[in-house]
Amino acid sequence: MFDKQNSASLNFMLSASLWVVLGTLMGLVLALEFVFPDMFQGVPWLVFGRLRQAHTNTVMFAWLSMGMMGAWYYIVPKLTGRRIWSEKLGNVCMLLWNAAMLLGIASILNGNTQSREYAELPWIVDVGVMIVLLLNLLNIYMTIAHRVEKKLYVSLWYITGTVIWMPILYFIGNVMWNVPAGASVGINDSFYNWFYGHNVLGLWFTTGLLPVIYYLIPLDTRTPLYSHVLSLVGFWGIIFFYTGVGAHHLLWSPIPYWLKTFGVAESIGMVIPVLAIMMNIFLTMRGNWNRFFSSIPLRFAVTGWAAYVLVSYQGSHQSLRAINNLTHFTQYVPGHAHLALMFFAASTVMGGIFYIMPRILGRGLYSRALVNVQYSVYFIGFLFFFGGFFLTGIVQGSAWIHQGLPIWSVLPGLRPFMALRAIGGVLVVISFILFSWNVLLTYFAGKPIVEPGLPVAEPGAGQEVAS
Repeated sequence: MFDKQNSASLNFMLSASLWVVLGTLMGLVLALEFVFPDMFQGVPWLVFGRLRQAHTNTVMFAWLSMGMMGAWYYIVPKLTGRRIWSEKLGNVCMLLWNAAMLLGIASILNGNTQSREYAELPWIVDVGVMIVLLLNLLNIYMTIAHRVEKKLYVSLWYITGTVIWMPILYFIGNVMWNVPAGASVGINDSFYNWFYGHNVLGLWFTTGLLPVIYYLIPLDTRTPLYSHVLSLVGFWGIIFFYTGVGAHHLLWSPIPYWLKTFGVAESIGMVIPVLAIMMNIFLTMRGNWNRFFSSIPLRFAVTGWAAYVLVSYQGSHQSLRAINNLTHFTQYVPGHAHLALMFFAASTVMGGIFYIMPRILGRGLYSRALVNVQYSVYFIGFLFFFGGFFLTGIVQGSAWIHQGLPIWSVLPGLRPFMALRAIGGVLVVISFILFSWNVLLTYFAGKPIVEPGLPVAEPGAGQEVAS
């Protein structure tokens, strides 16, 4: 299990498929607590303050990050023409990451937390995370250094950048030089936290999952990527504009005014790379839209791409001061975060797993019908879920800003929208349980057959880099 080719990729993805059930169940409990605040009264590890932190870390780092890294361990060898430099090292990373997540999430549920957005894990767990990030960097770069295919396809640009940026971001964002607090004080801590908090989305999940989309869509449709130039604009545009966008979370805090303006300008500038990525994939899909429903991996990858475009434009407009004033302290913002992590990131990870696992195992998915049901429940559930966030946020902002109502007086009227979110959450959790069930049964009971239009054998790297 730990020496076979692509075993690290497979084990990362199997682990992710288990973590997603736990992470989304936590989210459902949180949604129910908004409707029934005393539902889990007296259970310390279900207190909202603890469970919310455990939920975000489970979803971001245990589910999405492991699924994403599993995809890398498959994509990088395919695009370099070489096996991963060390399969054993990849599996060591998988085991260490699982151990760090278990320890970190258990610590948070027990009340041991740094209490900083997306940086709640205790300092000792941060050390374990950093070790894995650096070992992954070594493994991927050594594989690329020994590549047979000399051209670097766009997916490799993003992966090689991401594995360098994330250790830097994680070290700064978790203030790891301040042992064992893992935090600074005052406004300085806000600088560190939001430089990291937004960039973990932009320079970890965005740049880590776009390569999955860039790899999967041209290969699944047998269509070369539309434009190499647009790929360059998207890649360098993200690098140039994304690093400063975190400041738009601090527009109402006592930071220098020039930094606020810089954050807004960078956020608006993100329209350029997003537009380039949107048009590149859209034009690649010309003549292939009929495969949206016939190809399961393509369906999820295209959904992830569409969600990426939506959440990016939403983020840019939220940075404008007038809109930020209305939405920033409301449920509109976590709705935006869920659009990014649940609809963009999760869709892309699921598409990657549905594409990669059958090719590693040499067998078809356990049930295409189950995937069709899962996708429908997932899509409809998210519409209800996001609608609950959106409506709650708009009502909150309008009542506070335009009507001048105190916070407490607005709460009773929000309950129907919170209930809408909980209903959507139930459907989303069901869809992820179906996903996990299908993945596990594919591994344990899948038949060694090839699904129509889903070949196990892939073209060589030279064909994949055509653009």
